[in-house]
Amino acid sequence: MGNHLERVIGVLNGVIGDHLKRTGNGLTTAMQLVRDGHPVPVAGAFHAAACARATPRVVVLVHGLMSTEDIWTMPDGETYGSRLSRDLGYMPLYLRYNTGLRISENGEALDALLEQLVCACPVPVEELVLIGHSMGGLVSRSAVHAASERGRRWLPLLKRAFYLGTPHLGAPLERFGSTVTWALARIDNPYTKLIADIVDLRSGGMKDLGHANLRREDWEGAGADALLQNRRHPVPLLPHIRHHLIAGALTADPWLPLLFGDAMVSLRSATGRAVAGDRCSPFPQEHVRIMPSLGHLRLARDPDVYAQIRAWCEEPA
Repeated sequence: MGNHLERVIGVLNGVIGDHLKRTGNGLTTAMQLVRDGHPVPVAGAFHAAACARATPRVVVLVHGLMSTEDIWTMPDGETYGSRLSRDLGYMPLYLRYNTGLRISENGEALDALLEQLVCACPVPVEELVLIGHSMGGLVSRSAVHAASERGRRWLPLLKRAFYLGTPHLGAPLERFGSTVTWALARIDNPYTKLIADIVDLRSGGMKDLGHANLRREDWEGAGADALLQNRRHPVPLLPHIRHHLIAGALTADPWLPLLFGDAMVSLRSATGRAVAGDRCSPFPQEHVRIMPSLGHLRLARDPDVYAQIRAWCEEPA
C-alpha cells in the first residue's frame, strides 16, 4: 500500500508539482537521496548502516517524469543499482524528487545535493556515475551545467553518465500538447478556452520536455507563445565525462522505430543525433545502443539494458 501511495504522489507531482510547491502543499516531494526506501542524510553525518556500506565508487539513479525510485525495480526485485553494487562494488543511491518542477530547478538542486554527498560521504568518493531515465537524464545534464558554473567538487569525479530513453532533442508529444493548447486558447469560445486552461495547468517540468530545456534562460521571462519555439541555450558536453545513450525501439523493424522510437521518445532524440536547428550538442555515437522491441518504461528495468550498462562500466574510463 505504501509503494502504491508513493507512486500516486509521484504522478501528482509530475502533473502539478510546481503548483504544489508554490502553495506549500504537503504532498510536494522534497528532493533527497534514498537507499532501501530510507533517506540518506547527506546534509549531516551518515548513519551507521550507510557508513558500513559506503564505497569510493558511487552510482546515483535519477528517475523520470511522474515516477519514483520504484521505476528501477526489476521482476526479481533487484535494480541496476543493486546489481552494480554486487557486480562492480558501487554504492547505489536513488534520487527522489518533484518532477513537476522546472528541469533547471531540479538540476540546480541535484548539483547542490551531490556536492553535499561528496563532502559528507564517510569514504572519499573516487568515482561518480549518473544513470538517468527519460527526464532524469535531462535533470542530470542540467546538474552538470550548474556544477560547471560553480566549480563544484563533485563534477571532476563524474566519469560516466547514462541516458536511458532521454529526449535530448525534446519530446514530440509535449510539443504537440503545447500546439493544441495554443490553438484552443485562440478560438473565441468559452468551452474551448476552458479546455485550453485546464490542459495548460500541466507542470513546468512537463512543458520543459517539449524542447529539452536545461537552463533557466530557456524559459524565464517567456510568454505563452514561447512553448512553440525552441529557445534552448547551448549546454556543451564536458570532455572528461563519457556519455552512454540507450534508446528503445518498439519493434525490430528497421524503419518503424525511426518514426515512433520507444512510443514516448523518438530514436533521433534518444540517441542525441542533433543538427544545427536543434540547438543542442550532438552526442558521440560510439557509445549509443538501440534496444529493439523495448518500450520506454522497460528501459529502466530490463536485464539486457543492465548488461550493457555493466559492460560499459567495465571499460576503462
